[in-house]
Amino acid sequence: MAEARTTTLLGLAIGASVAVLPVLLLVLFSVGVLRPLDPITHAASYRDRHVSVRLVAALKTFEQAVVRRDRVNVGPPSALLLLDGVPQCRSAWDGHESLLERVRGLLSRTGVAPPSAAQRLAARLSDLDDELLRFSKGSGRRVSDAVGFDSARWFAAVGAALQRPIDAPEYPGRKFTVQCADIITAAAMLARSDGRMLGALSWRGTEVERVLSRWRPEQFVEISSRQIARSNPWRGLPGCIFMGNSAPDAPAPVPAYFVSGSRPAESLLCARPQMYAASENDKDVAAPTAIAGAATADLAVDDERWKVPPSLDIMLQPLSTLRLPSGSLYRLYTDASTAIDETPTAYRYGPNRIDVAGSPTDVGFSIDLTIDPSVQELAQKTAACYTGRQDVCRALGITRIEDAGGPLGHRMLEQAVVRMAAVAIIDVASGRIEALAGALTPCARHEYDGPHRAAGCDKRLPYVPRYRPDALLNPAVFYDAMPASVIKPIMAEAFLTDPEVGARWLASERASMRNPGTPSLESLRGQLMRSMSGRFLDRMFCADQGFVRCERPWRIEAMAAAFGWNGGCTTPRDDCGRRDLLFGRAVDAGADSGGVAPLATLVPYGRLLVEPLGGRMDAPFHLRSPLALDAAKVRTCAAGPDGQRFSNDDWEKCGGGAVVDIVAEGWGQGQARASALGVAGMLASLAAAANGQTATRSPHLVEGLHGVASKGSNALELAVSRFGMAEAEPSRLQHDVAEVILSGLSYSHRAGTARLACEQVFDARTCRDMDWIAGKTGTPTFPNDERSLDELWRLCGQGAAKTRAEQASCGPLRPYKWYVAAYRTQRGDPRWTKVIGVLTERNWLRESGRIHGAGDHGPNPAAEIAMQIAGRHAGFLGGAAP
Repeated sequence: MAEARTTTLLGLAIGASVAVLPVLLLVLFSVGVLRPLDPITHAASYRDRHVSVRLVAALKTFEQAVVRRDRVNVGPPSALLLLDGVPQCRSAWDGHESLLERVRGLLSRTGVAPPSAAQRLAARLSDLDDELLRFSKGSGRRVSDAVGFDSARWFAAVGAALQRPIDAPEYPGRKFTVQCADIITAAAMLARSDGRMLGALSWRGTEVERVLSRWRPEQFVEISSRQIARSNPWRGLPGCIFMGNSAPDAPAPVPAYFVSGSRPAESLLCARPQMYAASENDKDVAAPTAIAGAATADLAVDDERWKVPPSLDIMLQPLSTLRLPSGSLYRLYTDASTAIDETPTAYRYGPNRIDVAGSPTDVGFSIDLTIDPSVQELAQKTAACYTGRQDVCRALGITRIEDAGGPLGHRMLEQAVVRMAAVAIIDVASGRIEALAGALTPCARHEYDGPHRAAGCDKRLPYVPRYRPDALLNPAVFYDAMPASVIKPIMAEAFLTDPEVGARWLASERASMRNPGTPSLESLRGQLMRSMSGRFLDRMFCADQGFVRCERPWRIEAMAAAFGWNGGCTTPRDDCGRRDLLFGRAVDAGADSGGVAPLATLVPYGRLLVEPLGGRMDAPFHLRSPLALDAAKVRTCAAGPDGQRFSNDDWEKCGGGAVVDIVAEGWGQGQARASALGVAGMLASLAAAANGQTATRSPHLVEGLHGVASKGSNALELAVSRFGMAEAEPSRLQHDVAEVILSGLSYSHRAGTARLACEQVFDARTCRDMDWIAGKTGTPTFPNDERSLDELWRLCGQGAAKTRAEQASCGPLRPYKWYVAAYRTQRGDPRWTKVIGVLTERNWLRESGRIHGAGDHGPNPAAEIAMQIAGRHAGFLGGAAP
């Protein structure tokens, strides 16, 4: 009798494999042949950011279901109502288990039937309705009315979506149909994590009228593919963002910090020496420290993120095409299949890879910032202190004489000295931007995060809250305002280089500089330090020659360009007066790019004596064309309303067509605009000329880009030569003229318009002796200096404004204050080393309801902020430092 064969584990494993193999082959055949290619996984042309066409269509059914809450006909449905409302999905949702679900039930042996798909969907829709109520009723809501979920409208939208084929431009010739499973996925996505996705959608009450014009009248929300697109996590790792220098005495700079992303792999990558130094020097280099993100309004005092400018990701966004391995330029420069003539700059870098866990991994190009982390932290904390962060004020040791030992700004709304502060600091010699700081009070932020004013904020303020995401960005570069008197250095340079009177005026000023003491009222330096606008307008319109045949307005217009302003204004352009933040290029610097648009972040910088095309305010701006001004009208304007020359109302309330427009520009009002960065860049040009620099580099945020450091690696500068930093340009400002102007500005805090601000920070004697700072104040026009909040509430909040002047009180003008200054950080060195530009929005006194520092009365808070920062930066001011 044959012996029975013994069953072994190996035999069982072989038998199981043989049994499973046909099933696996059938699955592969079904997925690869029978099942149409799903756009979720298709990656031929959408490999780096992918979106499910069906999921977007399923999400868009909710656009019709979200309605005003008092107009909801049928609220969240029950499971039974779902099956009746969407009969096409009854078989998929009614609880009849599939084979896989039955197997799971047998394995779990719980004895409890799992909820059906309809029950789960009903629960999610109920959660979504609760989240819609919370989202639209909170103090920081972004929708104009309370909204809810209407099942009846949704059923109709879902029924149509299930029947209507979808055309997708990414897949020409293919049509897709929404599946019942897509509806469940869409509902889960909206309800997940307490409705977190709701904040990313577009809502009525936050979108601008141009967007709302294409919506249905009853539509409250819009969902688009860009809001759910996901990037390919396997494409590689982004390049690093480095800043600071931990080895100032080393032959090459070594970054002190890098801004890390959310993935741990990114932090590990950027700490590796190959990312910032040549491999042979690894042992001598200390790894930079990671900082997880940029500064926000609620940071703890000791948080390292104070060192990172707010909105840095927005500023650097154009470089993502090089920093991300999925970027189009990155692929063109690194892919092996790319031919040189296919790249925009006829250059190919080659592979940029680093070993990660034994595998070569694509890495984006890294960015070296010009930001000085310690200076950025000081500027950002000072801005936060002046906008109400009392804990930060105490940590820095910041005080003001006006507050008499109490909290800063305790007499004002929100206990804040200002409602907004914007700070830009530039290194004079190199043009490096060392700090871009900005902060808003909570209530000022709510006005731009509309559509309603937050509870606890003063309802009498004359500004209608509305969602303006641009106003929530870093105000140092994304805000602009009328520059007012900070244009006077530009005007003074034009006066002292005038071909007819410049040499005589310059000789007189240089002679008076040899005499100690405060400059006289008749001198240009004296008029600068006291900001005597009437006398500056006299010079601008040639009062010295009877106001006739005057060319000086056009010389001022030309001089603005020498200071870096009026870029792109030669011909009508929407970006007239803007400049590239990244590399310091002018907006019209395209001729040297071979027709390739430079990588740039265009931000407001400075414009003066420009006008809109055809006089329409929504038209592109361009330089004013020179014209002969009517001398009689100019003479009348110079005398002011009282008709008397050299009185306090000279050059006020002018009339006469073109004359009034050009006079307004001479006041720094009208169509003139500048940003904190722009006024700092303007004065940095002047300080460089005073130092004797013959060439200057425009303010820039990016020092360079580079790949992984290894033997034989190339510098990326060649690859982006047509995208990179603007070359240093010969200075168009005269050294001796610049010295005169800064000499006049150095008296502003001693006996001029910045004296009261200086005495808030230092004592009066110290201010009289300070020679390490030279600055200029500015006060743009504001119609409500003499009105209280109670009056404004009556005019604006209750609709009582009748006259044009009363209606102007309810307009968009805000009570701004300017200050820009050059200062020295090295004692004993006569050169100006840094420039700081500050723009602030003044606050309102809580008791009287009037604006703080009305007109030119009271201390200028922008000058205070600048002196708090410059004093600590230069070591002339005691107190804690970051």
